[in-house]
Amino acid sequence: MWWGAASDLWSQAWGEKVIKDLGITIWRNEYYPPSTPEARQDVDWDKQKVVVEGLKQIADANDVDLKFLFTVWSPPADMKWECNFSWAGDANATRNEGKVSTKNGGTLNPNKYADYAQWLKDGLQLYKDLGIDVYGISLQNEPLFKQSFNSCTYTTSWYNELLKNVVPGIKADFPDVKIFGSENMLEMEGKDDNWRYFYHSSIKANQDAANNIDILAVHGYSDGVSASSGSALAKMWSNHHEQFTKAMNKPAWMTETSGYTDFWNKTNDVPGALNLAMDIYSGLVYGNLSAWVWWQGSESAEINNFCLMQGNKTGKKYAVSKHFYRFLRPGAIRIKANSDDKTVLVTAFEHTGKGTSTFIVINSSSDDKQVSFSGTGIAASYDMYRTNSGTENCEKIETVTSGDDNSFILPANSVITLQAGGNPL
Repeated sequence: MWWGAASDLWSQAWGEKVIKDLGITIWRNEYYPPSTPEARQDVDWDKQKVVVEGLKQIADANDVDLKFLFTVWSPPADMKWECNFSWAGDANATRNEGKVSTKNGGTLNPNKYADYAQWLKDGLQLYKDLGIDVYGISLQNEPLFKQSFNSCTYTTSWYNELLKNVVPGIKADFPDVKIFGSENMLEMEGKDDNWRYFYHSSIKANQDAANNIDILAVHGYSDGVSASSGSALAKMWSNHHEQFTKAMNKPAWMTETSGYTDFWNKTNDVPGALNLAMDIYSGLVYGNLSAWVWWQGSESAEINNFCLMQGNKTGKKYAVSKHFYRFLRPGAIRIKANSDDKTVLVTAFEHTGKGTSTFIVINSSSDDKQVSFSGTGIAASYDMYRTNSGTENCEKIETVTSGDDNSFILPANSVITLQAGGNPL
Protein backbone atom coordinates (compact mmCIF):
# COMPACT_ATOMS: atom_id res chain seq x y z
CA MET A 1 0.00 0.00 0.00
CA TRP A 2 1.33 3.42 -0.92
CA TRP A 3 -0.86 5.82 1.06
CA GLY A 4 1.39 8.17 3.01
CA ALA A 5 4.62 10.11 2.60
CA ALA A 6 7.41 8.52 0.59
CA SER A 7 9.70 8.71 3.63
CA ASP A 8 7.30 6.49 5.59
CA LEU A 9 7.05 3.72 3.03
CA TRP A 10 10.38 1.97 3.33
CA SER A 11 12.06 0.21 6.23
CA GLN A 12 15.29 -1.68 5.70
CA ALA A 13 14.39 -3.99 8.58
CA TRP A 14 11.02 -4.75 6.99
CA GLY A 15 12.65 -5.48 3.64
CA GLU A 16 15.13 -7.84 5.30
CA LYS A 17 12.24 -9.54 7.08
CA VAL A 18 10.13 -10.28 4.02
CA ILE A 19 13.05 -11.38 1.81
CA LYS A 20 15.17 -13.33 4.30
CA ASP A 21 12.54 -14.66 6.74
CA LEU A 22 9.14 -14.80 5.03
CA GLY A 23 10.82 -15.66 1.74
CA ILE A 24 8.86 -13.69 -0.85
CA THR A 25 9.90 -14.14 -4.46
CA ILE A 26 7.23 -11.96 -6.14
CA TRP A 27 6.34 -8.31 -5.59
CA ARG A 28 3.24 -6.86 -7.31
CA ASN A 29 2.65 -3.12 -7.73
CA GLU A 30 -0.05 -1.03 -9.30
CA TYR A 31 1.09 0.98 -12.31
CA TYR A 32 -0.58 4.28 -11.56
CA PRO A 33 -2.08 6.64 -14.13
CA PRO A 34 -1.22 10.33 -13.86
CA SER A 35 -3.29 12.56 -11.60
CA THR A 36 -5.88 14.89 -13.07
CA PRO A 37 -7.81 17.72 -11.38
CA GLU A 38 -10.90 15.49 -11.42
CA ALA A 39 -9.15 12.37 -10.09
CA ARG A 40 -6.11 12.82 -7.91
CA GLN A 41 -3.73 9.90 -7.36
CA ASP A 42 -2.41 9.24 -3.86
CA VAL A 43 0.72 7.66 -5.33
CA ASP A 44 3.34 8.30 -7.97
CA TRP A 45 6.48 6.50 -9.10
CA ASP A 46 8.65 8.49 -6.69
CA LYS A 47 6.78 6.87 -3.79
CA GLN A 48 6.99 3.39 -5.23
CA LYS A 49 10.58 3.71 -6.37
CA VAL A 50 12.14 3.75 -2.89
CA VAL A 51 10.45 0.44 -2.01
CA VAL A 52 11.31 -1.17 -5.34
CA GLU A 53 14.95 -0.14 -5.02
CA GLY A 54 15.11 -1.34 -1.42
CA LEU A 55 13.65 -4.75 -2.20
CA LYS A 56 15.91 -5.21 -5.21
CA GLN A 57 19.01 -4.36 -3.15
CA ILE A 58 18.17 -6.90 -0.45
CA ALA A 59 17.14 -9.57 -2.95
CA ASP A 60 20.34 -9.15 -4.95
CA ALA A 61 22.49 -9.24 -1.80
CA ASN A 62 20.88 -12.54 -0.82
CA ASP A 63 20.86 -14.11 -4.29
CA VAL A 64 17.06 -14.09 -4.45
CA ASP A 65 15.55 -13.82 -7.93
CA LEU A 66 12.77 -11.45 -6.89
CA LYS A 67 10.20 -11.11 -9.65
CA PHE A 68 8.53 -7.71 -10.01
CA LEU A 69 5.03 -7.52 -11.47
CA PHE A 70 2.72 -4.64 -12.17
CA THR A 71 -0.99 -4.43 -12.81
CA VAL A 72 -3.03 -1.57 -14.27
CA TRP A 73 -6.13 -0.51 -12.34
CA SER A 74 -6.92 2.22 -14.89
CA PRO A 75 -5.36 3.68 -18.02
CA PRO A 76 -4.80 7.44 -18.07
CA ALA A 77 -8.09 9.34 -18.13
CA ASP A 78 -7.52 10.73 -21.63
CA MET A 79 -7.41 7.20 -23.02
CA LYS A 80 -10.83 6.21 -21.70
CA TRP A 81 -14.43 6.20 -22.87
CA GLU A 82 -17.76 5.73 -21.19
CA CYS A 83 -19.26 2.27 -21.44
CA ASN A 84 -22.32 0.30 -20.50
CA PHE A 85 -22.83 -3.45 -20.22
CA SER A 86 -24.87 -5.73 -17.99
CA TRP A 87 -22.52 -8.72 -17.76
CA ALA A 88 -19.11 -9.84 -19.01
CA GLY A 89 -20.44 -11.44 -22.19
CA ASP A 90 -22.99 -8.75 -23.04
CA ALA A 91 -23.26 -8.69 -26.85
CA ASN A 92 -25.15 -5.37 -26.67
CA ALA A 93 -22.46 -3.54 -24.71
CA THR A 94 -21.77 0.05 -25.75
CA ARG A 95 -18.74 2.34 -25.46
CA ASN A 96 -18.47 5.94 -26.56
CA GLU A 97 -16.84 9.28 -25.84
CA GLY A 98 -17.92 10.94 -22.62
CA LYS A 99 -16.88 12.44 -19.33
CA VAL A 100 -14.64 9.86 -17.65
CA SER A 101 -11.76 9.75 -15.21
CA THR A 102 -9.49 7.05 -13.85
CA LYS A 103 -12.16 6.25 -11.24
CA ASN A 104 -15.59 4.60 -11.52
CA GLY A 105 -14.99 2.27 -14.41
CA GLY A 106 -15.30 3.30 -18.01
CA THR A 107 -13.26 1.44 -20.61
CA LEU A 108 -10.26 1.94 -22.85
CA ASN A 109 -10.96 3.91 -26.01
CA PRO A 110 -10.34 1.31 -28.76
CA ASN A 111 -8.68 4.02 -30.85
CA LYS A 112 -5.98 4.28 -28.16
CA TYR A 113 -4.52 0.78 -28.29
CA ALA A 114 -1.15 2.02 -29.60
CA ASP A 115 -1.04 4.82 -27.04
CA TYR A 116 -1.89 2.37 -24.27
CA ALA A 117 0.87 0.00 -25.38
CA GLN A 118 3.35 2.88 -25.32
CA TRP A 119 2.22 3.93 -21.82
CA LEU A 120 2.74 0.38 -20.60
CA LYS A 121 6.20 0.32 -22.16
CA ASP A 122 6.96 3.58 -20.39
CA GLY A 123 6.10 1.81 -17.14
CA LEU A 124 8.39 -1.09 -17.95
CA GLN A 125 11.16 1.39 -18.69
CA LEU A 126 10.82 2.95 -15.21
CA TYR A 127 11.88 -0.39 -13.76
CA LYS A 128 14.46 -0.99 -16.50
CA ASP A 129 16.15 2.26 -15.51
CA LEU A 130 16.68 0.72 -12.05
CA GLY A 131 18.22 -2.41 -13.54
CA ILE A 132 15.00 -4.43 -13.20
CA ASP A 133 13.45 -6.47 -15.98
CA VAL A 134 9.80 -6.66 -14.97
CA TYR A 135 8.76 -10.30 -15.04
CA GLY A 136 5.07 -9.83 -15.81
CA ILE A 137 2.34 -7.27 -16.34
CA SER A 138 -1.45 -7.39 -16.30
CA LEU A 139 -3.27 -5.08 -18.70
CA GLN A 140 -6.23 -4.69 -16.33
CA ASN A 141 -7.10 -5.50 -12.74
CA GLU A 142 -10.51 -7.14 -12.21
CA PRO A 143 -11.98 -6.08 -15.57
CA LEU A 144 -15.61 -6.68 -14.59
CA PHE A 145 -15.76 -4.33 -11.60
CA LYS A 146 -16.61 -0.63 -11.70
CA GLN A 147 -15.09 0.82 -8.53
CA SER A 148 -14.87 4.22 -6.84
CA PHE A 149 -11.07 3.91 -6.98
CA ASN A 150 -8.96 3.44 -10.12
CA SER A 151 -10.83 0.99 -12.33
CA CYS A 152 -11.61 0.17 -15.93
CA THR A 153 -14.01 -2.40 -17.31
CA TYR A 154 -14.08 -4.70 -20.32
CA THR A 155 -16.49 -7.21 -21.73
CA THR A 156 -14.95 -10.55 -22.63
CA SER A 157 -14.76 -9.56 -26.31
CA TRP A 158 -13.20 -6.17 -25.47
CA TYR A 159 -10.62 -7.92 -23.31
CA ASN A 160 -9.71 -10.18 -26.22
CA GLU A 161 -9.34 -7.10 -28.43
CA LEU A 162 -7.10 -5.57 -25.78
CA LEU A 163 -4.79 -8.58 -25.83
CA LYS A 164 -4.64 -8.79 -29.60
CA ASN A 165 -4.03 -5.08 -30.19
CA VAL A 166 -1.82 -4.07 -27.26
CA VAL A 167 0.42 -7.03 -26.44
CA PRO A 168 2.29 -7.20 -29.80
CA GLY A 169 3.37 -3.58 -29.35
CA ILE A 170 4.69 -4.33 -25.86
CA LYS A 171 6.49 -7.49 -26.92
CA ALA A 172 8.19 -5.68 -29.81
CA ASP A 173 10.33 -3.81 -27.28
CA PHE A 174 10.06 -6.07 -24.23
CA PRO A 175 9.88 -9.58 -25.71
CA ASP A 176 10.57 -11.39 -22.44
CA VAL A 177 7.90 -9.78 -20.28
CA LYS A 178 5.06 -12.14 -19.37
CA ILE A 179 1.45 -11.07 -19.85
CA PHE A 180 -0.83 -12.36 -17.11
CA GLY A 181 -4.58 -11.99 -16.75
CA SER A 182 -7.48 -11.64 -16.65
CA GLU A 183 -7.29 -11.21 -12.86
CA ASN A 184 -11.01 -11.89 -12.59
CA MET A 185 -12.46 -13.78 -9.61
CA LEU A 186 -11.80 -17.50 -9.23
CA GLU A 187 -15.49 -18.01 -8.40
CA MET A 188 -16.36 -16.68 -11.85
CA GLU A 189 -13.56 -18.44 -13.72
CA GLY A 190 -13.85 -21.78 -11.92
CA LYS A 191 -17.26 -22.37 -10.39
CA ASP A 192 -19.43 -25.01 -12.10
CA ASP A 193 -22.18 -22.54 -12.98
CA ASN A 194 -19.81 -19.76 -14.09
CA TRP A 195 -16.65 -20.83 -15.86
CA ARG A 196 -18.18 -21.02 -19.35
CA TYR A 197 -19.22 -17.36 -19.37
CA PHE A 198 -16.22 -15.27 -18.35
CA TYR A 199 -12.83 -14.10 -19.55
CA HIS A 200 -10.75 -17.27 -19.63
CA SER A 201 -13.39 -19.17 -21.56
CA SER A 202 -13.54 -16.34 -24.08
CA ILE A 203 -9.74 -16.25 -24.39
CA LYS A 204 -9.64 -20.01 -24.90
CA ALA A 205 -12.15 -19.71 -27.74
CA ASN A 206 -10.12 -17.00 -29.50
CA GLN A 207 -6.74 -18.30 -30.62
CA ASP A 208 -5.33 -14.86 -31.40
CA ALA A 209 -6.16 -13.66 -27.90
CA ALA A 210 -4.80 -16.87 -26.36
CA ASN A 211 -1.53 -16.37 -28.23
CA ASN A 212 -1.12 -13.00 -26.51
CA ILE A 213 -1.43 -14.11 -22.90
CA ASP A 214 1.26 -16.11 -21.13
CA ILE A 215 -0.20 -16.84 -17.69
CA LEU A 216 -3.81 -17.29 -16.59
CA ALA A 217 -4.29 -15.35 -13.36
CA VAL A 218 -7.28 -15.12 -11.06
CA HIS A 219 -8.00 -13.40 -7.76
CA GLY A 220 -8.91 -15.31 -4.63
CA TYR A 221 -12.07 -13.37 -3.86
CA SER A 222 -15.77 -13.89 -4.36
CA ASP A 223 -16.51 -10.20 -4.95
CA GLY A 224 -13.19 -8.36 -5.08
CA VAL A 225 -12.99 -8.04 -1.28
CA SER A 226 -14.18 -11.19 0.52
CA ALA A 227 -11.85 -14.20 0.41
CA SER A 228 -12.95 -17.29 -1.48
CA SER A 229 -12.32 -19.93 1.15
CA GLY A 230 -13.35 -23.44 2.05
CA SER A 231 -13.98 -26.87 0.61
CA ALA A 232 -15.64 -25.57 -2.58
CA LEU A 233 -12.25 -24.30 -3.72
CA ALA A 234 -11.12 -27.80 -4.70
CA LYS A 235 -13.79 -28.00 -7.38
CA MET A 236 -13.25 -24.44 -8.59
CA TRP A 237 -9.51 -24.90 -8.90
CA SER A 238 -9.99 -28.29 -10.59
CA ASN A 239 -12.36 -26.76 -13.13
CA HIS A 240 -9.98 -23.90 -13.85
CA HIS A 241 -7.07 -26.28 -14.29
CA GLU A 242 -8.90 -28.76 -16.52
CA GLN A 243 -10.80 -26.24 -18.63
CA PHE A 244 -8.15 -23.57 -19.04
CA THR A 245 -4.58 -23.93 -17.81
CA LYS A 246 -4.18 -27.59 -18.80
CA ALA A 247 -6.22 -27.23 -21.97
CA MET A 248 -4.30 -24.11 -23.03
CA ASN A 249 -0.92 -25.30 -21.69
CA LYS A 250 -0.39 -22.17 -19.62
CA PRO A 251 0.70 -21.63 -16.01
CA ALA A 252 -1.85 -20.59 -13.37
CA TRP A 253 -1.34 -17.81 -10.83
CA MET A 254 -3.40 -16.40 -7.99
CA THR A 255 -2.33 -12.75 -8.06
CA GLU A 256 -4.36 -11.13 -5.28
CA THR A 257 -6.15 -12.19 -2.13
CA SER A 258 -6.89 -11.00 1.38
CA GLY A 259 -9.94 -10.98 3.63
CA TYR A 260 -8.57 -13.37 6.28
CA THR A 261 -8.55 -12.54 9.98
CA ASP A 262 -5.32 -13.10 11.89
CA PHE A 263 -7.15 -15.35 14.35
CA TRP A 264 -6.27 -19.01 13.86
CA ASN A 265 -9.80 -20.20 13.13
CA LYS A 266 -12.74 -18.75 11.26
CA THR A 267 -14.26 -15.92 13.29
CA ASN A 268 -17.61 -14.22 12.61
CA ASP A 269 -17.73 -15.92 9.19
CA VAL A 270 -14.30 -14.50 8.26
CA PRO A 271 -11.73 -17.21 7.44
CA GLY A 272 -8.65 -17.37 9.65
CA ALA A 273 -5.00 -18.29 9.27
CA LEU A 274 -5.64 -22.04 9.30
CA ASN A 275 -8.19 -21.51 6.52
CA LEU A 276 -5.53 -19.59 4.59
CA ALA A 277 -3.19 -22.58 4.83
CA MET A 278 -5.88 -24.91 3.52
CA ASP A 279 -6.77 -22.49 0.73
CA ILE A 280 -3.16 -22.23 -0.46
CA TYR A 281 -3.03 -26.03 -0.36
CA SER A 282 -6.17 -26.21 -2.54
CA GLY A 283 -4.66 -23.86 -5.09
CA LEU A 284 -1.45 -25.86 -5.30
CA VAL A 285 -2.99 -29.32 -5.41
CA TYR A 286 -6.16 -28.74 -7.43
CA GLY A 287 -5.22 -25.64 -9.42
CA ASN A 288 -1.55 -26.51 -9.99
CA LEU A 289 -0.68 -22.91 -9.10
CA SER A 290 2.84 -21.58 -9.37
CA ALA A 291 2.21 -18.21 -7.65
CA TRP A 292 0.18 -17.02 -4.65
CA VAL A 293 0.32 -13.24 -4.16
CA TRP A 294 -1.00 -11.43 -1.11
CA TRP A 295 -2.74 -8.05 -1.49
CA GLN A 296 -0.89 -5.99 1.11
CA GLY A 297 2.38 -6.68 2.90
CA SER A 298 2.12 -4.48 5.95
CA GLU A 299 0.21 -1.65 7.62
CA SER A 300 1.20 0.66 10.45
CA ALA A 301 -2.02 0.51 12.48
CA GLU A 302 -2.72 -3.22 12.88
CA ILE A 303 -2.71 -6.64 11.29
CA ASN A 304 -6.15 -6.37 9.71
CA ASN A 305 -7.92 -8.65 7.26
CA PHE A 306 -6.03 -7.19 4.32
CA CYS A 307 -2.36 -7.32 5.38
CA LEU A 308 0.13 -9.87 6.72
CA MET A 309 2.04 -7.60 9.11
CA GLN A 310 1.85 -4.50 11.31
CA GLY A 311 5.11 -2.79 10.48
CA ASN A 312 7.62 -5.54 11.27
CA LYS A 313 5.26 -7.32 13.67
CA THR A 314 4.07 -10.69 12.39
CA GLY A 315 1.10 -12.88 13.20
CA LYS A 316 -0.54 -16.14 12.25
CA LYS A 317 -1.18 -15.33 8.58
CA TYR A 318 2.48 -14.47 8.19
CA ALA A 319 3.52 -17.74 9.85
CA VAL A 320 1.20 -19.80 7.65
CA SER A 321 2.40 -18.04 4.50
CA LYS A 322 6.01 -18.68 5.53
CA HIS A 323 5.39 -22.44 5.43
CA PHE A 324 4.87 -22.03 1.69
CA TYR A 325 6.83 -18.92 0.66
CA ARG A 326 10.06 -19.79 2.45
CA PHE A 327 10.23 -23.49 1.67
CA LEU A 328 8.73 -23.74 -1.83
CA ARG A 329 11.16 -21.81 -4.04
CA PRO A 330 10.94 -21.04 -7.75
CA GLY A 331 11.93 -24.16 -9.64
CA ALA A 332 10.42 -26.59 -7.14
CA ILE A 333 8.32 -29.33 -8.74
CA ARG A 334 5.23 -30.73 -7.07
CA ILE A 335 5.30 -34.52 -6.80
CA LYS A 336 2.51 -36.96 -6.05
CA ALA A 337 1.66 -37.28 -2.36
CA ASN A 338 -1.29 -39.09 -0.80
CA SER A 339 -2.82 -39.23 2.66
CA ASP A 340 -4.99 -42.08 3.94
CA ASP A 341 -6.80 -39.64 6.26
CA LYS A 342 -8.99 -37.06 4.51
CA THR A 343 -8.49 -34.59 7.36
CA VAL A 344 -4.70 -34.69 6.94
CA LEU A 345 -3.79 -32.68 3.84
CA VAL A 346 -0.38 -33.22 2.28
CA THR A 347 1.51 -31.81 -0.68
CA ALA A 348 5.14 -32.50 -1.60
CA PHE A 349 7.82 -30.80 -3.69
CA GLU A 350 11.33 -31.49 -4.94
CA HIS A 351 13.86 -28.87 -6.00
CA THR A 352 16.70 -30.55 -7.86
CA GLY A 353 18.67 -27.31 -8.20
CA LYS A 354 18.72 -26.71 -4.45
CA GLY A 355 18.69 -30.38 -3.51
CA THR A 356 15.67 -29.96 -1.24
CA SER A 357 12.67 -32.16 -0.49
CA THR A 358 9.63 -30.57 1.15
CA PHE A 359 6.33 -31.79 2.55
CA ILE A 360 3.61 -29.44 3.78
CA VAL A 361 1.06 -31.18 5.99
CA ILE A 362 -2.11 -29.72 7.51
CA ASN A 363 -4.17 -31.38 10.22
CA SER A 364 -7.59 -29.87 9.60
CA SER A 365 -9.27 -31.89 12.35
CA SER A 366 -9.73 -31.21 16.06
CA ASP A 367 -7.87 -34.43 16.97
CA ASP A 368 -4.15 -35.13 17.20
CA LYS A 369 -2.94 -37.53 14.51
CA GLN A 370 -0.17 -40.12 14.56
CA VAL A 371 1.62 -39.70 11.25
CA SER A 372 4.35 -41.50 9.34
CA PHE A 373 5.54 -40.89 5.79
CA SER A 374 7.40 -42.95 3.25
CA GLY A 375 8.07 -43.07 -0.46
CA THR A 376 10.58 -43.62 -3.22
CA GLY A 377 13.54 -41.29 -3.21
CA ILE A 378 12.67 -39.32 -0.08
CA ALA A 379 15.27 -38.33 2.51
CA ALA A 380 16.00 -40.32 5.66
CA SER A 381 15.22 -37.39 7.96
CA TYR A 382 13.43 -34.04 7.81
CA ASP A 383 13.43 -30.92 9.94
CA MET A 384 9.92 -30.11 11.16
CA TYR A 385 8.60 -26.53 11.32
CA ARG A 386 5.20 -26.03 12.93
CA THR A 387 2.49 -23.43 13.44
CA ASN A 388 -0.49 -23.84 15.74
CA SER A 389 -3.09 -21.67 17.44
CA GLY A 390 -0.72 -21.05 20.34
CA THR A 391 2.85 -19.81 20.49
CA GLU A 392 4.35 -21.81 17.63
CA ASN A 393 4.88 -19.76 14.47
CA CYS A 394 6.68 -21.76 11.78
CA GLU A 395 9.30 -22.72 14.36
CA LYS A 396 11.68 -25.66 14.10
CA ILE A 397 10.32 -28.29 16.50
CA GLU A 398 12.35 -31.44 15.89
CA THR A 399 13.91 -33.70 13.29
CA VAL A 400 11.76 -36.64 12.22
CA THR A 401 12.66 -39.86 10.44
CA SER A 402 10.89 -41.14 7.35
CA GLY A 403 9.54 -44.68 7.04
CA ASP A 404 6.34 -46.48 7.95
CA ASP A 405 7.76 -47.57 11.31
CA ASN A 406 8.70 -44.03 12.37
CA SER A 407 5.71 -41.95 13.42
CA PHE A 408 5.21 -38.60 15.11
CA ILE A 409 2.27 -36.67 16.50
CA LEU A 410 0.64 -34.06 14.28
CA PRO A 411 -1.30 -31.81 16.68
CA ALA A 412 -4.91 -30.91 15.99
CA ASN A 413 -5.49 -27.90 13.74
CA SER A 414 -1.82 -27.40 12.95
CA VAL A 415 0.42 -26.82 9.92
CA ILE A 416 3.86 -28.35 9.49
CA THR A 417 6.59 -28.16 6.89
CA LEU A 418 9.05 -31.04 6.64
CA GLN A 419 12.27 -29.92 5.00
CA ALA A 420 15.33 -31.94 3.93
CA GLY A 421 18.39 -30.91 1.96
CA GLY A 422 19.49 -27.77 3.74
CA ASN A 423 18.50 -24.12 3.59
CA PRO A 424 15.87 -23.61 0.88
CA LEU A 425 16.58 -19.90 0.38
